[in-house]
Amino acid sequence: MSIKKFIYFWLGGLVCCFLTMASAMVLSTSALRSMNAETLKDAGAVEMAHRLENGLLEERRMALLLHDTGDPAFSRKEKVLMEQSRSLIEELSMADRPAKDRPQVNDIFALFQEYRTGALSLPPQPLPAINKTADRLLAAVEKYREDKRAQMTETLARSKHLDTLVDRWSLGVIISVVLASGLGSVLLLRRIVRPARSLSQTATRFGEGETMARATVYFNDEMGLLSRSFNEMADNIAALHQERGHLIAALAHDLKNPLVLIGGAARRLKRKEAVAQNQLPLLDSIIGQTEAMEELIGELVETVRQEETPQPQEMTDVDLHELLKTLHARQAPLITSHRLHYEGSPCPVRGDASRLGRIATNLISNAVKYSAAGTPIHIRLQRQEDWGVLTVTDAGVGIPASEIPRLFEPFRRLEHTRSMAKGTGLGLFSARKIVSGHGGSISISSQLGTGTTVTVKLPLNHAPAPQPGHDHTAVTDPGDHRNS
Repeated sequence: MSIKKFIYFWLGGLVCCFLTMASAMVLSTSALRSMNAETLKDAGAVEMAHRLENGLLEERRMALLLHDTGDPAFSRKEKVLMEQSRSLIEELSMADRPAKDRPQVNDIFALFQEYRTGALSLPPQPLPAINKTADRLLAAVEKYREDKRAQMTETLARSKHLDTLVDRWSLGVIISVVLASGLGSVLLLRRIVRPARSLSQTATRFGEGETMARATVYFNDEMGLLSRSFNEMADNIAALHQERGHLIAALAHDLKNPLVLIGGAARRLKRKEAVAQNQLPLLDSIIGQTEAMEELIGELVETVRQEETPQPQEMTDVDLHELLKTLHARQAPLITSHRLHYEGSPCPVRGDASRLGRIATNLISNAVKYSAAGTPIHIRLQRQEDWGVLTVTDAGVGIPASEIPRLFEPFRRLEHTRSMAKGTGLGLFSARKIVSGHGGSISISSQLGTGTTVTVKLPLNHAPAPQPGHDHTAVTDPGDHRNS
């Protein structure tokens, strides 16, 4: 199911729950209102029957006193009470009562008429006959009152039961809505956040050069389609990258063969005595140019090979201090244009010695290329907490701050230094890949016209720290005794 359909289904379910709860509330409220109205009518009928019963009993008492005393005052009171009872009977008869109550009300009305006629007739009927009629009337009123009271009690019970059902139903619907909202939110977040995070991490890895990184397709929905699109794009980029590598390798192979022949021919000509002395500089130039071209082609091929199929690094215990001392001893006699200084102390790391040496050689070569002859190049190695920190500092032309991040891109060279030295622009790119493979970092700080410092940080091998008096070396270019 797509995310769009899932959201529609989820929201539709919530809307249905709310509509059901609202409908139940409306219907229950209407039913309760009707029951309340019926209860009020029953309560009014009970009260009216009670008043009628009291009035009839009082009227009978007046009739008995009149019969015993013959006092006309009791006769007047009897008539007044009889009229009040008649008004109550008429009010009860004219009230809006259910159809089932009509027979009882009509019966009460008929009995009252019979009783009134007998009580007020001249000459009055015999007292036993009137009492008998009055007893039947009172019994009918009492039965009507008790029926209304029982009906009112039943209505109240039904109202309470309905109210309890509504409360339970509402609570159930609310719990269902809360659970559906929570579960739907969790599922929605799971279908969006997890694939989005995975895709973001994969894109980051892919952007950092891990061309085989692919996004995981979790669901067959919009995020799954986006992940598949990213994977297709990555496949296309990887295919183009591979084709570019094959093209570069083919060109390098085609270029290297004639260069080897040209360089070999120039060396053989130089060894022949028949070559004129004025031609030797030309041969030296040809040899130098072919060697430079072969070096550039070799560096280019090595970089392409590392990108396509990274070679496993031969990790061993390496003392950077010993490695750099050896490298300095080998480089210092060859670099006559600059004063090469090295200062360091033991720094045990776990790494590939040949590749770490390549990093140092590349940094020293860059410092030589982009600084004026006669200026010093300082190489320092020191321990900082759990890191071994190598810095190579020159007094060269410097680098604009905005250009520093771009130096680690492949084939990137600065415009204002292109004329200073030849190169492929792959040195720092390769150095960063090697340093990253060792779990370290590389950074550059520079000021225009002042110089540049490249800093390489590598994790120490947690070997025992050097004891006091341990080897601490400061080495300068042999034969150079000038202060730097």
